[in-house]
Amino acid sequence: MAKRKRSSRRQQPQHKNNRKKSQHDKRRRLQRHNPNRKKTSQAKVPLSGAMHKFVLMMRAVLNKRMAFRLSIIIAGMFLADDRRTAAAWFASAGVQQDWDRFYDCLISVGRTSEKMAIVILGLIVQKFNPSGSDRIIFAIDDSPTSRYGKHVEGAGVHHNPTPGPADGEWLYGHNWVTLAWLGKHPFWGVIALPLRSLMYVRQIDIEKLNEKYHWDFKTKHQIGVELMRWLATSLHKLGVEAKLWLVVDGAYAASPFLKPLLEMNMSVVSRLRKDAALYDLPPQREPGQRGRTRLYGKNRLHLKKRAAHPEGWQAITYDCRGVQVTRQYKSFLATSRITGGVIHVVIIRFEDGGWAPYFCTDQSSEVRDILEAVAARWAIEEQFHDVKEVWGAGQQQVRNVWSNIGCWNLNGWLYTLVELICWNVEKSELSNRSHRPWDNPNRRPSHADRKRFITREMLHQQFIAPLPNTPETQKIRTLFDTLITLNL
Repeated sequence: MAKRKRSSRRQQPQHKNNRKKSQHDKRRRLQRHNPNRKKTSQAKVPLSGAMHKFVLMMRAVLNKRMAFRLSIIIAGMFLADDRRTAAAWFASAGVQQDWDRFYDCLISVGRTSEKMAIVILGLIVQKFNPSGSDRIIFAIDDSPTSRYGKHVEGAGVHHNPTPGPADGEWLYGHNWVTLAWLGKHPFWGVIALPLRSLMYVRQIDIEKLNEKYHWDFKTKHQIGVELMRWLATSLHKLGVEAKLWLVVDGAYAASPFLKPLLEMNMSVVSRLRKDAALYDLPPQREPGQRGRTRLYGKNRLHLKKRAAHPEGWQAITYDCRGVQVTRQYKSFLATSRITGGVIHVVIIRFEDGGWAPYFCTDQSSEVRDILEAVAARWAIEEQFHDVKEVWGAGQQQVRNVWSNIGCWNLNGWLYTLVELICWNVEKSELSNRSHRPWDNPNRRPSHADRKRFITREMLHQQFIAPLPNTPETQKIRTLFDTLITLNL
């Protein structure tokens, strides 16, 4: 039998109509007096060290009656295992009968995510201390998370960028537009540090949110511009006057996204379409010439023809994801309607004979800087992978739109805080692969290794530090270290 051709049209969510409204009324339950209701004031294993200090700074922007619960939730995030739902966070932290207040805390985190993101940005600025002559590179990209159920607010059908063998072209869930700081570690390469994420809701799904939240529809390009405006304003308040570079993939190489950023004096690096409409530079104006200045040249430039021409190629060696590679390139200036002016175009040729065009809106930029920025963009893809696999982002089964925003941002912020805390820690302290003879001992520590390092510190502070330092307790310490190693 002939296979049926799969339709390229976007599918729509299919939910059964036999679902009823929840029978549990939160207000009615809270009005009834419950003598067994206990208030959770501290996690079973509280935070310690630098993480405790950073979370206290994040708590300062929350409501005082709700703020103390943030430390308990984050402690549970470090200890939760298997499927890391919000309930798993609470259970690992030791939350009692007031668990519903912790769901309210997640809503509060989502509503104040902008202020909390400023705290994270301030910690990064304090760590790297950029000056006016430095160039800071950021990245923006979007990533979906799969959900199920018609009562999940803000969920819709989105394109699945990484379908597996049994996955489809589309998935039902949320889509997150994330802004990340790309920091270069001296030994581990470029690491993406998430700052803030906004939820993208399709226009067809806006009507459901308008009934409750008066949600406005924004495209991914508009959300990206909003994130960059917030970033520029926040950096100005923090006294940072460095040059801002933004690297994005080809989906953001469009005039609604690029032109507002050029007005903010930002430089953007992205990939070009191979059939992009490019023109040469406009001719110089003659003395006394009337009329407005031309923005584009008269002659069309064809990227395919330039890439196919055997002459004009030059060699360059640059850092590509921690490895020095030598490749051939062509570089020239052109004009494009997506920016409304001059761009610096670089065509790179790979070892297999393929080629790819990139551009930078700063026409004075160096070829090496453009290529290294393009290679550094992959760090945000690695961050999306780690924040989903290590922290379980997207697994939190919450329905409220602000709870979803709070959960996703919390996972990203903890990724950033863990990287900052472990930035200068020795590799031998982060990972010990002596019990894995098949593994590469020189491999850089993963983000999971860094998370385990902080979790071990929390457990040691809670169970080992109070013990007296005597020969009798040395065996207990050794056994406890072995137990932690087996379970983390």
